[in-house]
Amino acid sequence: MPSQSTIVYADIGLDGPQPPSVVAKSIAHQARESLSAGQYDVALKPLSAAEVREAIHALPTGHDRLSLDRNLILLDAAALLAYAPYRARAVLTCDPFLGGEALAETLCLDADLLRVRLHDALLAADKVICIGSPAFDAIAPLVLQKPDERMFPPVALEPGGNAILVVNNEDDHALSDLLELGVSAIPTENFRAFDPANVFETSWKAVVQIGIASSSLPGARLSDAWAGGVPVLQLVNRASLMAHQRRRGGSLVDMVVDHGKTGLLFASNEDLVVALRDLVLDPLPARSVARGAKRKVDPAAKWDLLLQAILQ
Repeated sequence: MPSQSTIVYADIGLDGPQPPSVVAKSIAHQARESLSAGQYDVALKPLSAAEVREAIHALPTGHDRLSLDRNLILLDAAALLAYAPYRARAVLTCDPFLGGEALAETLCLDADLLRVRLHDALLAADKVICIGSPAFDAIAPLVLQKPDERMFPPVALEPGGNAILVVNNEDDHALSDLLELGVSAIPTENFRAFDPANVFETSWKAVVQIGIASSSLPGARLSDAWAGGVPVLQLVNRASLMAHQRRRGGSLVDMVVDHGKTGLLFASNEDLVVALRDLVLDPLPARSVARGAKRKVDPAAKWDLLLQAILQ
């Protein structure tokens, strides 16, 4: 019999890096399509602000409750507030206390009461899974048992289209300089700065990474472009590259492309823009490199491990 779970979420707080609804739907989709398809029965339960308020008043904390029919998976601060008495499973992609004042105002709650109820929900949870180090660092000091720290598996960017995604890992000047040069040299191309809200709603001709890929946000990582077979062109200062290699013992496999194997690496804006112009005229070489990079990642296996932790 499949393991039964209900994922509860409410898109009413500042719960990044992706809206809870996107995370919930990703988990449900992967449960249907993963290597373990058929082992999980996942239902989604979105909550409105009114339903969260009603649940808070109907379910006071202090009384431990068990879910008899399904495992409860709580994805965000509002879901934790609504189901605080239940011994549920908390899956967090960020610090649930962030944006507490705004969430308290939306729910017409006292901010201190909100923080206490969130803490009670975390203490009552039978398991806390933090996806990403920011969530883990925020939650670890607040719970008795060490949270399970995981990474969000690669989420494939959609290849094709005419847009070029620009992910900036440096200061704003680096982004504006490259965009100005790119638009001037290749005015026909559609350059778009990374936006986590819609990065998966667009098809991408290529991804430009400015600096060492340090972001953990889905869509901004090298692995997301690799999983989708989208060509990656990366601009990295050689001095910065050598400094990072010394600090990390030489391992930058998920942060810097391997030139000619997982992407194209450049030391100057001018060289990168020339390569972009070549890609526009003849995309086949860059696409060939992207296909090779795609074979190096295995999102299905990583998703399978995450699903086991969340749903079993």
